[in-house]
Amino acid sequence: MNALIRFSMNKIAAILIMIAILCGGGLYAGSSLKVENMPDVSFPYLFITTAYPASPQDVMTLVTAPIETKIANIPDLELISSTSNDGLSSISLQFRNGIDVDKTKQELESLVQEVELPASASRPKVASLGFASIPAYYLAVYADEGMSQLELDRIFEEELKPGFEAIDGIDHLDAIGSRSSSLDIQVDAGAVTAYGMSLPLVADTIQGALHGGSVGSVKLDGHTQTARVTGNLDSTFNLHNLEITAPGGQTLLLRDIAKIKMIHASEFVARIDGKPAIGVHLYKTKAANAVQFSSETNALLEQWAGTHPDIHFKKVYDAADEVTESISGLLREGLIGIALASLMILVFLRNFRMTLIVLVSIPLSILITLMMMHGMNLTLNVMSLGGMFIAVGRIVDDSIVVIESVYTHLQRAQERNESVILLATRQVAMAISSSTFVTAGVFLPIAFVDGFVGDFFRPFAITVACALMASLLVALTVIPMMAKLMVLRGASGHPATEEHAPGRTALAYDRLLRWCLKHRVKTMLTALLMFVVTLAVTIPNLAVAELPESNTDRQMNFTVKLPTETPFDSTNLLAQRVETLLKEKKGDNGEALFTFVEALVGYDWGTENVPYALEILTEVQESADPRAIKAEYEQIIAAQLPEGSKVLPGSLAGGTGYVTTDFSYVLYGEDQLQLAEASALIERQLKSFTELLEVKTSLGEARSELQIAVNPSNARLFGLSPAGIRQAVGEWIAVQPLGDVRFDNIVYKTKLELNPADKASIEMLAQLPLQSATGGIVKLGEVATLAKVKAPLELNREDQKLMVKITAVIDSPDKAGVSAKVSEALRAVKLPTGISTDVKGASEDIAASFSKLFVAMGAATAIVYLIMVLAFGNAGTPFAILFALPLAVIGGLLGLWIANESINITSLIGFMMLIGIVVTNAIVMLERTEQLRKEGLSAREALLESGRVRLRPILMTAGATIAAMIPLALGFSHGTLISKGLAVVVIGGLLTSTFLTLVVVPVVYEWIEAVKERFSRAFNRDARRASLNQTEQG
Repeated sequence: MNALIRFSMNKIAAILIMIAILCGGGLYAGSSLKVENMPDVSFPYLFITTAYPASPQDVMTLVTAPIETKIANIPDLELISSTSNDGLSSISLQFRNGIDVDKTKQELESLVQEVELPASASRPKVASLGFASIPAYYLAVYADEGMSQLELDRIFEEELKPGFEAIDGIDHLDAIGSRSSSLDIQVDAGAVTAYGMSLPLVADTIQGALHGGSVGSVKLDGHTQTARVTGNLDSTFNLHNLEITAPGGQTLLLRDIAKIKMIHASEFVARIDGKPAIGVHLYKTKAANAVQFSSETNALLEQWAGTHPDIHFKKVYDAADEVTESISGLLREGLIGIALASLMILVFLRNFRMTLIVLVSIPLSILITLMMMHGMNLTLNVMSLGGMFIAVGRIVDDSIVVIESVYTHLQRAQERNESVILLATRQVAMAISSSTFVTAGVFLPIAFVDGFVGDFFRPFAITVACALMASLLVALTVIPMMAKLMVLRGASGHPATEEHAPGRTALAYDRLLRWCLKHRVKTMLTALLMFVVTLAVTIPNLAVAELPESNTDRQMNFTVKLPTETPFDSTNLLAQRVETLLKEKKGDNGEALFTFVEALVGYDWGTENVPYALEILTEVQESADPRAIKAEYEQIIAAQLPEGSKVLPGSLAGGTGYVTTDFSYVLYGEDQLQLAEASALIERQLKSFTELLEVKTSLGEARSELQIAVNPSNARLFGLSPAGIRQAVGEWIAVQPLGDVRFDNIVYKTKLELNPADKASIEMLAQLPLQSATGGIVKLGEVATLAKVKAPLELNREDQKLMVKITAVIDSPDKAGVSAKVSEALRAVKLPTGISTDVKGASEDIAASFSKLFVAMGAATAIVYLIMVLAFGNAGTPFAILFALPLAVIGGLLGLWIANESINITSLIGFMMLIGIVVTNAIVMLERTEQLRKEGLSAREALLESGRVRLRPILMTAGATIAAMIPLALGFSHGTLISKGLAVVVIGGLLTSTFLTLVVVPVVYEWIEAVKERFSRAFNRDARRASLNQTEQG
């Protein structure tokens, strides 16, 4: 270390070149870091989806259950949950944290291929949870009245959609409301039956004529050429007159047995402020930079706005805005913190040159940290940037101690030269090194914490540790060099009198320390009393939550689910009513409360039309309270809808990416009807609590289902079986896609189906013809009973048991308290026999996260003690320093109580930071005490002298850290996880610990030294007696 200090002072040119290199490297690294809102986290979740055209019950029995059984014993699997609904099986798998997601995904893909599924089921797809699951950019595309919707659709398909798909980093897009051209061939059941044909026969004939194909190669004129056979269907006229040969040998035209309709329509209806539109949702890949993705999208929109002035693009939500707002907010508060810390240092030093020297450590440390982040492939996000700026107050500590030591020694020195600066730096080198290692070591346990806490706070911890180590390097090299250049040459020839005339603060502290050392028992009892009283007053009155409360975003959505029997047209009419209601509403300032209203009718975040579903996306004006508006309009919209409808408010923002449920109540049972009954009881009870919002149930509304019950005896009379009847009916009512065909430069999606009029009622369906074993025709109604029955919309299972989950958002900072109160009330609800329950959500998550952090704090304390023992060479002095830790808890808890903040993960991270920061002050003081003890001073004399010498640097470092935290403590931060609570804990803890450390730690130190001296005297006395006895015996 001495060599490093000498090198920096003797090789000034080399150090300056290194600084220039570091500046350039840091600036390059900072500009090339990927910018995100939150850390890049791999969630241990995998999903298996399988399409199967059947009812929820059949999907669960024939697809979901077999797959669950097959994968149930895969290693590290913690939870299986599944949803079986119309035509789709979705299985969610939660694994132990730390698994190799890609490897586990490959294992699952191999396993699911071994499951025997129905022939009509699709191949199961295994996917991981990623950014491609959440849109990164929402917009609406609409045209002026001068452009037809048909023209807008054409431009969208030919130019806009390919342009979006070419954006760097895009995964896929959803286009809601874009109309596509389809060719619907609707077959007449009576005509087909009369000629003894079937729908598969007609479909095969049409497909053969529509699509050509290569049949090999031939050699013409010495050149090998591919031979391709194509049909002659180049127009709708030719399609109408397509010849079909019936089984009886007759030749028919397609027009004789079917109607051909050219339709230009969309599965969904999209509107923006009442105007027809196309809703576009862009999904980015995990590796894509959110800000760059947004910039490229915006540049594309600006380009199109110039080339297509009749087309307008309305941005609904951009995830990059959230990223930019969070990062800029932290940057702004970080810069303010730097300015306040600088002012605090200037007030203490009262020397501009020395203040400037100290401040150099901030940009240099940050630039070195950026280089380290680039080398470790970290992203620039709220957590890493927050760690960097939170470390600002601590970054200057080492430099402050060095420059204060230099300043003091220069005042005392008779001859001012480089040796004085070298001596001053060497004298504090061990103190600042050990204190820096201690503070950085506090964050080491976070590297081994799994789950959400470890994943999200690991970048924060790494950044803080890197910044601290960089600051130590700067303090031991750059600061002595600059002191030589700026202070030594500019120092006055006469020593200052400040050292010889202590100020009032130093004199007051000296008197206080003398009294405390004289009354050690009273001092310790007073500190203990303060600790106990603080715990008794604050803990019962502090709210407990897993995460700090975040502001509700202005962009919001309302998911509306009407009764399942609601037709699409009725949903569309209700949507228009809701749109008008929102657009006409005025805010308190007389302007529109909602800046825009987008409606997506029939859209349920999938590709299939859901007739009873409606999505409303909107944004409230800046002066409005989004949380209150969301709660109010949930009720207002619900009042416009028919009974049985549900309105679920939400947010378009992705937030942290960490999805948790405030309160979750799970019901398990074997009977779906009993589960529905129990769910209604629990849902009613939850809605009685004013603290609970957005009460939702996973139980979908029962809907009508056509049940075709085969009569086995009647079927046998005609030589039919239930399986054969199922296959035949499926062929009649299924819609069969035939592929794409181009007519007149328009691409049509072609499909074949039975004429809707032939399947519009139970009576018509009962007339569907089936071919008997003897070749005769029998009606479906003769071998089966057709009836409408009530059936569940979807079936949910957890760990292979039927279940219903009821969830709610807790509108209170004390999530743990509310959760406990609600759980207690639900125990009194009498549920049907056979129903078991489980409470999940906030309490469970809080207990898991807090236990991990408490273990990490214990490990951090052990690491701190180990580092101090190695630094001091004894166990007594570090043990005295540890007494500073409970003193910090006093201020941290009082700070949370006064600021009305909850105890949460962020505030616990603040307490963890205090472990490192607080012991730093004690190290700085006792390290000098140990030096003076080696010079021959008594423990008390050494404590009084070190207190006098080190008081100012201790106050300066604490003041700089507190000043840097003030902007964050004021609560203006946009970072959810780096929030007010963390800053309040650090500021409060530093205020109390700095004061109490200056008196309590010296008292404990003297006590330990007194005990050691008594043991030493007793040992020496025994040794002398033993020596005398040996002499006498000799």
